[in-house]
Amino acid sequence: MENGNYFDDAHALSSANIGFEFEFFSPMMKGRLAEIISKELGKKVQVSEKYHSDLPVDRNTFKLEADYSGGSDMVELITGPMPYQEAIPVLYKILAIIKEYGYTNDRCAFQFNVSYDEMRKDVRTPLQHVDKLKFVLSLDEGLIYDKFGSRFGNVYAKSIKKIVPRNRYMILDNIQSIDPTMFRLPNEKYYGVNFTKLKDGYLEFRYLGGRDYEKKGSSIVKVIDYIVLHLYKILAGDSNYTKRDVEVLQNIMNQYKKVVRSFSNPDQFFMNYPDIHIMVDLKGWDENIKSLWSTIRDKIFDLIVEGGLRRGYFNYDTSIGKFQIKEGEFKDGMIISDVDLVECKLKRCSINNCRIFYSEINNSELNESQLFNNNRVEKSKIKDTSIEFSNTCIDCYVDSKGKKIGGKLVGGVLRNGNVTEYSEISSKTKIVKTKDESRQFISSKSFGDDNLKPVKIQKFKDLNY
Repeated sequence: MENGNYFDDAHALSSANIGFEFEFFSPMMKGRLAEIISKELGKKVQVSEKYHSDLPVDRNTFKLEADYSGGSDMVELITGPMPYQEAIPVLYKILAIIKEYGYTNDRCAFQFNVSYDEMRKDVRTPLQHVDKLKFVLSLDEGLIYDKFGSRFGNVYAKSIKKIVPRNRYMILDNIQSIDPTMFRLPNEKYYGVNFTKLKDGYLEFRYLGGRDYEKKGSSIVKVIDYIVLHLYKILAGDSNYTKRDVEVLQNIMNQYKKVVRSFSNPDQFFMNYPDIHIMVDLKGWDENIKSLWSTIRDKIFDLIVEGGLRRGYFNYDTSIGKFQIKEGEFKDGMIISDVDLVECKLKRCSINNCRIFYSEINNSELNESQLFNNNRVEKSKIKDTSIEFSNTCIDCYVDSKGKKIGGKLVGGVLRNGNVTEYSEISSKTKIVKTKDESRQFISSKSFGDDNLKPVKIQKFKDLNY
């Protein structure tokens, strides 16, 4: 346990309520699996074939639902919040069930959420009002990654040590005191800490999971204890910024200012980033770039800070107002948005509203994008994204209602999409149809074929690269 004597820590832990989400694989029918879990835990377990169903959970009612995002046999067990003293034994029992009746791999996550007993007078600050910057600066992510290192850089559990000034080009030297209103913190779902849940009165922690996590019960509990105690101390009144907090923030700002100083003018940028080549309308004329520097620098800045870009070709097409990247490499939880990607390599990335050509994508998530020519996508989630005929998607989860699915799908899961006459779907691809969620105590549903209709492909003009 954290610093402090055993009885103080036990008192603090008793203030917390914990809920769990277990992703795992099992060849067993979900109805039978739910029956086993229900009997072992003495809890009601509902079954739904609907991914992210609306079935409510509470202390005595859990739900088991299909989670095809990781493959056709993946399921997710979601519990309601329970008092800490009850939650930990439940955790160990469920891990034992997974060991006996299922397994996990690198695509499986284990998440837990934390809330606090509002009647406890020692919890002085409501969780909704926690100082997020204090929490981020003082959280020891190294302790967590030491036990679950495979989750480092995961696109669904990115590090929260991503603090930037609200004025993106501000340089902060010699910080003496901290004003939290000056900084922007991660406030999206797919970070190690999901702060968007604060409005609902709890925090969700996404750091844990990976292959064989069901065999790491002791490590899971140590991380839970550390986070519960760390958060409790802040809520109980230990919320002042320490010298260590200032040092952590200054170190983050020191790394940040190296990027900021590169954007004062194009010459400075080219000196600091010699492997990033900038063009306007596919021409590298210095005067052209300087005249449009104020237009393009924000996007380049985002690609470096949010996307981790360090090499490649950046082009601004003035005729269509599009930013384009060729031969870029992105990895480890980076976010790439609103650009054309050509001959790029992307691993463990979040890709949003992009047109993609001749690229390799692995273990990533695509949202509201377009896969055009000759892309190869592996072990990724493809959501609300069209797939043209020359693309190959291997072991992917495709949920793109109303979008064209004209490429080659090898394995994986097709949940939604309009299959075209150019589609090539392997016999190993699981085609599922969304059914109404079940509210029975225990149930099992079988899947029928999806009613996917062919649509006609519209030819897209290649980029002029």
